[in-house]
Amino acid sequence: MKDILEYIVKTLVRNKDKVSITEEKDGNFIRYIVEVDRDDFGKVIGHEGKIAKDIRTIMGAIATMKEVKVVIDIR
Repeated sequence: MKDILEYIVKTLVRNKDKVSITEEKDGNFIRYIVEVDRDDFGKVIGHEGKIAKDIRTIMGAIATMKEVKVVIDIR
């Protein structure tokens, strides 16, 4: 799942080398902390948070298939 999230985020940003994704697992719960360059933050969040919401929806669908819960923090 981390690979898919990384692919999505790196597709959106200009500074791909500054993308960092940390995965924290606790049983059936996974938290992804996504850090991007300050200049790319708006591209990942999108207007009124629409892109971030879409990323969370996609990752949530994948998580449901794997029977886990996922939270994505974008910083």
